[in-house]
Amino acid sequence: MNNLDGDKDFDERIIHCALCGREIAHTEAWPHVDGDSNLGVKKIDYFCSEEHKAEFFGS
Repeated sequence: MNNLDGDKDFDERIIHCALCGREIAHTEAWPHVDGDSNLGVKKIDYFCSEEHKAEFFGS
C-alpha cells in the first residue's frame, strides 16, 4: 500500500510498511518488486526494515 502525493518531491513521499503499517519516508524504505522482465512490474511492497521484509516473505 502506498499513498504517493503528486505535490511532493519523490524523496519526500511517505509510504507504509507492508507488514506493520508504520509510516516511513520513501528514501528509508526496503522495497520488494514483484514482476519480471516479460510482464513488467506488477506490485511494489515497501518495508520499514530488512527484518520486516524477510518476515513478510517467510525467509
